[in-house]
Amino acid sequence: MSIRLDPRRVGTLKQLAADAGVRPGDLVRQWVEERIDAARGGSSAEAPANLAAQLEQLAARVAKLEAGAGDTAPKAPAPVGDEPVEGPPAETKRVRSNAVAAAPATQRVALHDEMIEVLRERGPMSAAELAGAIAERGRYAPPRSGKPLDAAMVSQRVSNPTYRSRFVRSDGRIGLAE
Repeated sequence: MSIRLDPRRVGTLKQLAADAGVRPGDLVRQWVEERIDAARGGSSAEAPANLAAQLEQLAARVAKLEAGAGDTAPKAPAPVGDEPVEGPPAETKRVRSNAVAAAPATQRVALHDEMIEVLRERGPMSAAELAGAIAERGRYAPPRSGKPLDAAMVSQRVSNPTYRSRFVRSDGRIGLAE
């Protein structure tokens, strides 16, 4: 089963999943299972009240994450369902599902240097894990394209002949060449 989400919501979902220490798909599955279990549990008045309280807590967490995502002023909540959207239409830009947004850095840090630092600290990891770890550190920002860091970008850097001597691939994991 696949679902389509607004790119802003995907970013928020990824942040919530990172906070919970799980993958975004696992978090969504957990939410869906909880909702199904609550629906099966019968029509007790306590379950909907508990669900409403959980929903309010989740909405507060999402608002807090959106407010702290770069701007100091809180952003307006994203439209839900069929609510009208005010203002100009949003750009229809395709966002890859494995993209990880990096926080802007005050000084430029080269991607390969950041990859080396993360691999020194944490050891070999997959391209997706490495992209996520680099984004967590918040030091690397894409220079020209503004395209968010993702596993494909990390993998391309490892395969680039200029940097190939610095990295090794083994069993789907990227490590430092000795």
